[in-house]
Amino acid sequence: MTNYIALVGKKGPALDESCGYYGERLVLKAQELGLNTCWVAMTYSKVKTAYTVEKGEKLCIVIALGYSAAQGVPHNSKKLPEVAKTEGQMPEWFQKGIEAALLAPTAMNQQKFSFALNGDKVSVKAGTGLYTKIDLGIVKYHFELGAGREQFTWA
Repeated sequence: MTNYIALVGKKGPALDESCGYYGERLVLKAQELGLNTCWVAMTYSKVKTAYTVEKGEKLCIVIALGYSAAQGVPHNSKKLPEVAKTEGQMPEWFQKGIEAALLAPTAMNQQKFSFALNGDKVSVKAGTGLYTKIDLGIVKYHFELGAGREQFTWA
């Protein structure tokens, strides 16, 4: 694959999550346009001349894009109760948000995240492991798409 988007930004605690969130927006737009995409980690650093990282910046991750001979395949997903906690009855919008988050790509398809609902405030936590903060941004974007941004506020 020779076409890609390198996600580079100023070093800081929010960089990985922001790259996941905005990168997934690009991924879904590319898919809408008929392009195939793939999040690429660890192997992209071999082509150091393919991107520029200035002082104080970090290469977060790369998204490969183009036309593929084969489409992707669905990944196994955790069950909703494994990643969602609510007090009392689960609202339909929250359930739809979780279902959308479970469709999101995550590193090694491990889905190391958990959501909690308190009133109309939603919190989400990343588990431990490689790329979980990038995954957090990706699943937050999917949750927003499924739940409807007007239904809640992030805690």
